[in-house]
Amino acid sequence: MTYRYRQTLPDTPLDIVGDVHGEFTALQNLLRHLGYDSEGRHPGGRRLVFVGDLCDRGPDSPAVLKWVKRAQEQGLAYVALGNHELNLLVDDRKDGSGWLFDSRAEKDGVNYAPWRRADEAEKNEFTAWLAEQPIICERADIRIIHAAWLPEMFPRLDDAQARGEDLVTQYHRFDQELKQQLQTASWYEDYRYEQQHYAELAENPDQAPPPMPATAQYDFARGKAHPLRALTSGVEKLVSELFYAGGRWRGTGRCPWWEDYREDVPVVIGHYWRTWQPDPNTVAAERNLLPTQPTAWHGAKNNVFCVDFSIGASWRVRKFPEKYPPQQFRLAALRWPERTLMFDDGEVVATDK
Repeated sequence: MTYRYRQTLPDTPLDIVGDVHGEFTALQNLLRHLGYDSEGRHPGGRRLVFVGDLCDRGPDSPAVLKWVKRAQEQGLAYVALGNHELNLLVDDRKDGSGWLFDSRAEKDGVNYAPWRRADEAEKNEFTAWLAEQPIICERADIRIIHAAWLPEMFPRLDDAQARGEDLVTQYHRFDQELKQQLQTASWYEDYRYEQQHYAELAENPDQAPPPMPATAQYDFARGKAHPLRALTSGVEKLVSELFYAGGRWRGTGRCPWWEDYREDVPVVIGHYWRTWQPDPNTVAAERNLLPTQPTAWHGAKNNVFCVDFSIGASWRVRKFPEKYPPQQFRLAALRWPERTLMFDDGEVVATDK
């Protein structure tokens, strides 16, 4: 079967769920408040759409994936892949994936355990299913993608689809083409040196590694040249100082692509760790791309909305309860076409358009 990176949504009301990150209890609470039964059916015929990053960091990624898989296979839910699902599919062992990858289990367990780890049968089940899911879910009135709507990336995915390539094959081909292209760059050998000597040091949140300018150059180039990475991780820019985010020290920072989005169709995304904070001075630096008002739409035409309210950081509440209030990290769904937010504690809030 040819992999198709775009999927058309049914003409029903939708509940667009933000990044779940293995927080199965929060997901079940949210679904109950939204009116879904245990199988994912809604008495009003509504359908669920997940913006990606179903897994990693939370206490039960296998349960989340299993539930969403079953609902999707029954036609009750749709999934747009996130960068964490792509990492799983291509064996890219990033922070928080120790529930799946044995090589990360001990290191990640320091922050994220106790958690349930997947057995071999589940691993095979999840990878086979995720490899069939699209990057984009859309219809005439709404577009849903994990990180960035970048039409300039679509022709290369159209070409890969015409070739009949599966998702993993095209991911690796894009990576290989990029590596061949970058091997002539003046900094490429420095990049290899930094990865061999500093990559593990870069995961220590308490101490920055030595400067890694070539790694920053590589991340910057990869974000622009790899269409699957660009759409699921967003485009980035070089920054003057290393900062710690997403499990490692980084030399590139995210760019607000939505400031250049001028089409009329609204776009709903996850990925960007929105926060529910009444005091804008407490918003984490890496989240300042988004409006400080958590219910605000954003972008050049005020028609882009990030529905990721940072439930993936809930491990911090469990680990440091004296520092992080539980209400800081939440799971939300954007109800469409109502444009209201439903949270996992049952709170309903209108968005500001």
